[in-house]
Amino acid sequence: MRDMQFFTEKNNMRKDRTVSSLTLIPAGLAIVAVTYGFARYAYGLFLPDIQSDLGLSTQVMGLIASSSCVGYLAATLLGSVISGVVGPRLPVVLGGLAAAGGMSIMAFSQGPLELAIGVILAGASPGLAYPPLSDAIMRLIVEPKQNRTYAVINSGTSFGVMISGPAALLAGTEWRFAWMGFAVIAVVATAWIAVLMPTGRYKSNDYIEMPKVSWRWLVGTKSTRLFIAATLFGVFTAVYWTFAVDLLVSAGGLPKAWSQLFWIVIGASGLLGGVAGDLVRQFGLMRIFRGAVVIMALAMAVLAVKPGALFTAMLSAMAFGGSFILIAGLFGIWSVNVFNERPSAGFGATFFLISVGQLVGPTLAGLIAGRHGLVPVFFLASVLTLSISFLSPYRDIHSMVQTHTTDTEKTEAF
Repeated sequence: MRDMQFFTEKNNMRKDRTVSSLTLIPAGLAIVAVTYGFARYAYGLFLPDIQSDLGLSTQVMGLIASSSCVGYLAATLLGSVISGVVGPRLPVVLGGLAAAGGMSIMAFSQGPLELAIGVILAGASPGLAYPPLSDAIMRLIVEPKQNRTYAVINSGTSFGVMISGPAALLAGTEWRFAWMGFAVIAVVATAWIAVLMPTGRYKSNDYIEMPKVSWRWLVGTKSTRLFIAATLFGVFTAVYWTFAVDLLVSAGGLPKAWSQLFWIVIGASGLLGGVAGDLVRQFGLMRIFRGAVVIMALAMAVLAVKPGALFTAMLSAMAFGGSFILIAGLFGIWSVNVFNERPSAGFGATFFLISVGQLVGPTLAGLIAGRHGLVPVFFLASVLTLSISFLSPYRDIHSMVQTHTTDTEKTEAF
């Protein structure tokens, strides 16, 4: 009787229709490009022209940028939790609309208050839209193609940076037109992804009841290495994101005009991160993770050794951009594998910790740089980045889907 009840309940479970990865990838790339590449990261590229036009101080512009990070963290928690309850469509659409609305407000802002509202709203958009994509991939894409689908979609940030960089160069003082264009693209991307996203509560094929999100469920032996590595990754990479251009200009003496080209190279190189899924399936996450961390550490060290050499600077940008997106993709695959019963919650927690690290990193680096300069800071960040390579999972991972192991093996694996 019990077996019959299980059979009946299992066959009554909600089943999502699968879609081709070629259908989901373009829409996923678009929503990641507009929420991350435009709404969250493009503010810094346009900062000098916005500051000059609105007559705002550097302190005010920095405060607005920091408030955007807080909005992003809050949105990440919200998007991660509600996706498992109502399905990915609602949070992803809300994220896309937040990007479009925030960037529209920025385009028409006449003072610091309007600008801050726009930046906070736009900056929160990837927190809503990005974590639920992990749920969508698990529900819509067949297992052999899940790794590749996620990794390619994850590289959408690079597409956004590649577009926003030249847009900043071309727009110049007419920055408002660029942001209006970004907002229009965000509306189109939101409508596109909304058609594909599933809705409703989801249960796995193994009929495992979806766990409640709690501290006990998130934090434990299975996630210790993942969460520590994610936090340190955020801390150390934030040094590069925040101070790399400053190092090139102040210590290296390169013209400021090269800074936007520097960001474009980082963005273009990030497209290489789209191969993360295939590399994991072929060689395993452990080996790729360690190799990518070493490349990132070398990118930081090279910039510190020769900050005034243009070739060295661009080589560093290529290595950092490619390894950053690759490692971010590896964290996504790793987190979904660990938290298979509720992917977006574990995924969101991982990227929440990366963002917390990115908030802490610049402050610590700034304190050290104030006494010793930026060159020692980059050397220190390079050495400390290598420590992340020792935090890869004990058991290798080849897929977003967990293999069936005993409880003892699960404990030892992480």
